[in-house]
Amino acid sequence: MRSCMATVSIGGTLEEKIDAIARAGFDGIELLDDDLRRSGMSAEECASRCADRGLAIELYQPFRRAEGVPRREFGEVLSRLRREIEVMRRLGADSILVVSNTDPDAVGSRDLSAAQLSALGTMASEYGIAVMFEALAWGTRISRVADARDVLRRADHPNLSLVVDTFHLLAGGEDAGGLEDLSHDAVGFIQLADAPRLPMDLLPWSRNHRCFPGEGDLDLVGATAAALSSGYDGPLSLEIFNPAYRERPPREVARRGFEALRRLIDQVEDAVASGAADRIGGARSARPVRIGASR
Repeated sequence: MRSCMATVSIGGTLEEKIDAIARAGFDGIELLDDDLRRSGMSAEECASRCADRGLAIELYQPFRRAEGVPRREFGEVLSRLRREIEVMRRLGADSILVVSNTDPDAVGSRDLSAAQLSALGTMASEYGIAVMFEALAWGTRISRVADARDVLRRADHPNLSLVVDTFHLLAGGEDAGGLEDLSHDAVGFIQLADAPRLPMDLLPWSRNHRCFPGEGDLDLVGATAAALSSGYDGPLSLEIFNPAYRERPPREVARRGFEALRRLIDQVEDAVASGAADRIGGARSARPVRIGASR
């Protein structure tokens, strides 16, 4: 299983982020669009730097205000996606993260959201790009993994898949056991983040207090085992929003993240082997889970 780190997780220039993530032992990155724009690098230069250091660009993100928009606006959404796809083609990236609408005017029709996501999936498929959909915990209409699953079920499109972000899942109050019945290939990407339990709104909590697995209070072992229970074998990615991490040397933080990810996987394997994960779907994850196998 491949290991991955989002570039937003550490500080420094994009060049420094790429170098630090590679040196730590990761197999790939989630590339934040703003990191690329601010870097001064062309998409081709970024792709070359990643390739030279053995990193895949596993996900390009985020694409916002994509669903639940008024019908008259959706043509502009498709135009924006087409522009992002052009960047991705130059990067050699083949997956884009679409996040749920967080604007006050988001339309509440699940069928409309499903139809709009389906149209995005169709357009992206023409260029060999997969669309991964994530429910943000502060989404206006779609704020839970269960909501995202419902919309994807309605869309029923082969080029759409679910993103499971452990922060959104657990901080939003969902039970990881709800992932038990996920079908094979339902999950397109898994993002991992821990956090201390804090009495604050979800958005500032997420943007300022995420931490590496094992450094907070969330049950990442149970959530990860449940998410893997569908047979998912894609990247396990650390997506950490924490200003304190970005103030530290990027190599130090990337190394610490990789070590935390290894510990988490060991704990998931121990839980599955002991049978403790059976109640969260872990029985279907009995195969060994290893990261960094391609390095």
